[in-house]
Amino acid sequence: MAQVHSQKLIALGGASLVLTIALALLMAEKHVRVSGLAATDPLTGLVNHRGFHEVLARTLRLARREGTQVAVVTIDLDDFKEMNDTYGHPYGDEILHAVGARLRRLIRASDLAARIGGEEFALILPGSDGEGAFAVSERARAAIAGVPTRGDPISCSAGIAVAPDDADDQAVLCQLADAALYSAKRAGKRRSRRYDPERMKVGWSEEGHAGVAALLAQAESIQAVFQPIVTLATGRIVAYEALARFPSSSQRDPEAWFAQAHGCGLGPQLEAAAIRAALAPIGRPVGTLLAVNVSPSALGSDAVAEALPQDLSDLVIEITEHELVTEDETLTRLIANLRERGALIAMDDAGAGYSGLKQVMKLRPDIVKLDRDLINGIHDDAARLALVESFVRFARRTGATVCAEGIESLDDLLALSDLDVPWGQGHALATPGEAWAGVSAAAAQVCRTALSHALQSGLTSHGRVSAGDRSLEWVSAQLANVRSPEDLETALSAIATELHADKLCLSQWHAPEGMVETLAETGLASGETRFLVRDFPLTGHVLRAQEAAQVLVGDPESDPGEAELLLSEGHRSLLMVPVIHRGESVGIIEAFSDADRPWTRAEINKARIISSQFASVIEAVFRPDHRPG
Repeated sequence: MAQVHSQKLIALGGASLVLTIALALLMAEKHVRVSGLAATDPLTGLVNHRGFHEVLARTLRLARREGTQVAVVTIDLDDFKEMNDTYGHPYGDEILHAVGARLRRLIRASDLAARIGGEEFALILPGSDGEGAFAVSERARAAIAGVPTRGDPISCSAGIAVAPDDADDQAVLCQLADAALYSAKRAGKRRSRRYDPERMKVGWSEEGHAGVAALLAQAESIQAVFQPIVTLATGRIVAYEALARFPSSSQRDPEAWFAQAHGCGLGPQLEAAAIRAALAPIGRPVGTLLAVNVSPSALGSDAVAEALPQDLSDLVIEITEHELVTEDETLTRLIANLRERGALIAMDDAGAGYSGLKQVMKLRPDIVKLDRDLINGIHDDAARLALVESFVRFARRTGATVCAEGIESLDDLLALSDLDVPWGQGHALATPGEAWAGVSAAAAQVCRTALSHALQSGLTSHGRVSAGDRSLEWVSAQLANVRSPEDLETALSAIATELHADKLCLSQWHAPEGMVETLAETGLASGETRFLVRDFPLTGHVLRAQEAAQVLVGDPESDPGEAELLLSEGHRSLLMVPVIHRGESVGIIEAFSDADRPWTRAEINKARIISSQFASVIEAVFRPDHRPG
C-alpha cells in the first residue's frame, strides 16, 4: 500500500509539474502578446517608440560584441500638419497607415521600421554604413512619395547617423540622426542628410555648453575678419561683410561653433559677441556699409538686441541660411523695426532651394545674396546663367539688389558683370582679412573693362554672355551694320538663333502689285521669290492690320494655304511679323520651326523689336540703286 500511495503521489506531483509548466507557458505567451501590443503602433502596425528603443539597445549591444555597424534613419513627413488641416485627421491617418505599409515592404528581414512620433518614422539598419543607409533612406523617400494623395504628392526628409562612427551611445546616436533630419528640413526638405559634426547642431550637453561658455568668457577668443562686397559695374567697394573667427580653435569650422552654441542654448550670446567684434574696428571707409550675420532665432533675443546700436543706418542685417524662417509674424515685426532704425535686410544663400525662395518672398529683403553653388562655374553653364538672370530681373521689379557670393574666378566675375549683377564678393575679388582691405587689382580691372565693353558696341561683348538683353543688343547691333545682302544673311542667322527658329525669311511688300518678294533667307533658297498676297489671306492680314500671327500645321484653324506651304518646305510652324516704316507696312519677317509648336510671348516680342529695324535695312540694301545688275 505504501508503495502504491507513493506512486500516486509521484503521479500527482508529475501532473502538478506539467500543469505548472503549462500555466507558465500560457502566462509567458500572454506576456509576449501584451509586450508585443505595448511595443506596436496600432495605426501602422510598425514598432512604436518604446519598441524602437528596446530593439535599438539590443542591436547596439550585439554590434559592439561583433564589431559591426548600425545605422539609424529618422524620417519626418514634410508639411503633414497642413495636410491634416486641409483634409482632416482621418485622412491623415490613412496616409500614415500607407506610409507604414511601404516602409514594411522596403526593409530587409534583419531591419526594423518604427513609427516613433506623430508623423515621424525610424529605421534600424544593422550592418549598414553611412553610404548604404543613405541609399536605403532615398529608397524610403521615393516609396513614401508614391503614396496616393488627394492633393500634392507627399514628401519627407530624413536624417542618418551610424554607430560607432558617429556615436556609440544609443541616446546620442538618435540625437545625431535628429540633428541630420533637422538639417535636411532647414536645407529645403525633400532630402536625406548624413550627420556632419562640423555643420549640424546637436542638443544640449555639459561638455558642449562648457566649450562655448569658455569662448564667451575670453575677450580675444572671438575676432572678426572682413570681406569686401564690390559693385561689379565699377570694381569699387560698397560694403564689408563681417565674419567671425575663433583663433584659439582655428582647426574647427566657425559654423560648427555656432551650431554647438545653438544646440546648447548659447547661440544668441555667441552671435551677439560676433556682432560686437564686428563693430569694434574703426576707420571704415565713408559711404560703405557693414554686414553682420544674425540667425532668425537669435534676432529677437536680448543678447543680440543689446549688441546692435540704436542707429542702424550704415548696417546690413544678413539673415543666415542655417534656419528656416518661421511662419509666424514675430520675425516680420523684428525686421520692420530694424528697417525703421535704418538697417538694410539681406537674405543669405538665395537660390539654394525652394525654402530659400520662400524666405525671399516672405521677407522681401533689400539685398538678395545668391548661393555660391549657383555662382561657381557660371561662365560655362547656360542653366546657371539663365537662373541668375531671372534673379536680377526679379530684384529689379521688387526694388532689391542682387549680390553674388563665392566668386572664385575672373571668368565667373566677367560673366556676372555681363549679366548686370550689381554686387559681388568672393576670393576672386578679395579674401576675408583685416579691417577695410582693398579689392584685387585684376578683379577691379575686369569690372571696369566689362563696363567699357558695354558702353561700346554690343558686337565686342557678345560671345562672353549671350543671355537676355545682351544677346538682343548684339543682334540689333548687327542689323544696324548691315550694308550688303551678305551682311543681311549673317544677321538673319543670328536672329533665327535668338528666336529659336530653324529658318528666317525677310520679304518686301509691293502693295500696288499685291505681291510679296523674298529678299533674304537663311538656309537654302526656296526657288520662288514672289507670291501674290491674295493667295495667302493670313499674310495679307498681317501686312494690312499690322498684327503678328502664327500658323501651326496641327491647328485645324490655321489657314490651309499657309499650312500647305509650310509642309511643302518641311516646316510645321510659322511666325509672321510685319515690318513697319512711318506707319506703313513695307515688309514681313517669317520665322519657321520644324516642330509643330506655338511661339512664345518672349519670341514674339523679340521678333517685333527686331522687325522695327528691318525697314532701314530694306531701304539701304534693296533700293533700286543698290540692287545688283
